[in-house]
Amino acid sequence: MKMDRLIALIMILLEHEQISARELAERLEVSRRTIYRDIETLNRAGLPIYTLMGAWGGVGLMKSYKVGKTLFTSQEIQNLQNGLHSYKQLFGRREMVYVAEKLNALYPDNAEGQPNAPFVMDLSLNQGNESLRSLFGMIETAMNEHAVLAFAYTDARGQSSERRVEPYQVVFKERSWYLQAYCLVKQDYRIFKLARMSGLQVTKEQFVPRAFTPLPMDGGDWLNQGWVEVTVRLDRSVMDRVIERFGADHILRVDEHHCWAKYPIIANDYGYDRLLAFGDKCEVLGPPEIRNGFKAYVRGIMRKYEGD
Repeated sequence: MKMDRLIALIMILLEHEQISARELAERLEVSRRTIYRDIETLNRAGLPIYTLMGAWGGVGLMKSYKVGKTLFTSQEIQNLQNGLHSYKQLFGRREMVYVAEKLNALYPDNAEGQPNAPFVMDLSLNQGNESLRSLFGMIETAMNEHAVLAFAYTDARGQSSERRVEPYQVVFKERSWYLQAYCLVKQDYRIFKLARMSGLQVTKEQFVPRAFTPLPMDGGDWLNQGWVEVTVRLDRSVMDRVIERFGADHILRVDEHHCWAKYPIIANDYGYDRLLAFGDKCEVLGPPEIRNGFKAYVRGIMRKYEGD
């Protein structure tokens, strides 16, 4: 980490004739004492860094020291910055600050180092998912070190089992995080929802990486269950949910207040939960067996409140 910080410090100095130690400390999220130690380290390495004391003092790099900055275009730097910002939101790691500062130095059009990108991803974790941040770090460690992960897993049916897996990829899909891994218990590739994992541990057991190919997560193959195309009548206020999930071609007809749509589901509680999420803004029109099944599902919920 220290080497990353030293490089970031050099890149900042390349873009400023002079900058205060206080500002360097704030940008690199360390103390001023650390900054002065880093300057001493770089001086011993032969870099011509000077410091000036007093109200108009600061730290600077002799103008004779130059580094080429034509590796990336400004647009490429902007795209990299956006990706780093999202990565830092997830992991909250200080080393991302150092990488960002290196890129800032290559983006001269913005003195603040925060490009105004036309497309921005906000991957900051909500309060309920803050606990996932520690999982990300452990999974990343296991991937880098080719270490087996061990955890308890509760599936969609509420059944719990102990798993040992070779981790390969973390995927964000429809507001949830998933781990794609080879399960040593099932002897096959599996997808695990991070929120269903508990007691995660990075074991000392090493594995030789397999020829992993990302598993499809289109909602069909990875669940290994059949889908039924359901016709629903929806309030227009929730029409966007169908478009975001399946595409505009699933909208059959629209009038002033409603829309008719094709909404594929799995004919079980998981699928009925999807329909129930629309609340009273959805009516299942067909096929008849799904309409009846959904009615029975809702009645089962209502029975929990009978007698109140």
